[in-house]
Amino acid sequence: MPRKKGRQPLTLIVVPHSERAPVSFSVPAWLLPLTCVLSLALFIGIGFLAVHSYRLSHEIHELRQDKWLQLAREREMRNTILVQQEEVRALSQQVEEFQSELASISGLSNEIRELIGLPAPTTTPIASLALYSDSSYRDLAYDDHLAAADSDGRGGRVSRELSARSMALAMEKSEDVIGMQLVLPSTFRELLYLREQVHQRVEKIEPEKRSDPAELEKQLRLLAAAPHLWPTEVRRISSKFGYRTLYGKLEFHNGIDIPVWYGSKVLATKDGVVTKAGWQSGYGWTVELSHEMGFTTIYGHNSKLLVQKGDEVKAGDVIALSGSSGRSTGPHLHYEIRLNDVPVDPLKYLDTDVPYFIEK
Repeated sequence: MPRKKGRQPLTLIVVPHSERAPVSFSVPAWLLPLTCVLSLALFIGIGFLAVHSYRLSHEIHELRQDKWLQLAREREMRNTILVQQEEVRALSQQVEEFQSELASISGLSNEIRELIGLPAPTTTPIASLALYSDSSYRDLAYDDHLAAADSDGRGGRVSRELSARSMALAMEKSEDVIGMQLVLPSTFRELLYLREQVHQRVEKIEPEKRSDPAELEKQLRLLAAAPHLWPTEVRRISSKFGYRTLYGKLEFHNGIDIPVWYGSKVLATKDGVVTKAGWQSGYGWTVELSHEMGFTTIYGHNSKLLVQKGDEVKAGDVIALSGSSGRSTGPHLHYEIRLNDVPVDPLKYLDTDVPYFIEK
């Protein structure tokens, strides 16, 4: 039966250059188109792979460049953070030194107040400032550890953490600086007030006792320990300390006379103990109080005594009622201050913040 046309096999004859006989192959007719299609598909596939490989190589190159750029940025960022960290460290050190100076000023103010006998202030803004804490040092040490860990530029997490910690510490120290700025005006006012108070007290000390620091300190402490309150509500003096003429005779007056009505309150001028309470020649009904550092106060010419020997009294307590007992020309209070049993001028010690009047 004859074969159909188009399905006849193809014969391939290979003729060698040698004298060997030719070799023939019989190939089915459908194999040639299939081979061409496969060859074309293979060519297209190779081309696609080549293009894809080129694109991948290009993307890898760009990624490497991006990584190198990122690493460069990380190194630059790390260096910037390290510089900022040093600036924060310097700021922290300056804040610490400034706070230490403020604390020293606060301590000095307290010492001056104690020396001249002023009470402690109700508010102490300097002492309330939080000094540079050990945690700040730990933070800086930890930042140094982070910086060492990030020295090879292996990512931005450590750098970001460094930046956040440095920024937090900088904000904390900035708040401390703001706090100190708020404290400075009150500190300045405190120093001006202390200077005025010290000046007032130094003016009461004899000039020859001011040149020696030890003697000056002693005198300031005596001033602080001396009785300061007024013994009556009246701020008027009819006779001062020193020589005066009484009944036509010159005599030395050991205290001051304060004119008051009968029955006026006589007040203890400082905490003390009653050492005498009774009649005393010339002084009439008299109260004597003993105080610290050798001070004694005497209240004479009273009409009635309200304390007894041995009683402990506080400054401002009513110890007697005024009168004109003893050697007196009229109702008044005779008030003395003695230091180691030697009369001293009460006006040197009396509180002068409230104005008083001396009669001519």
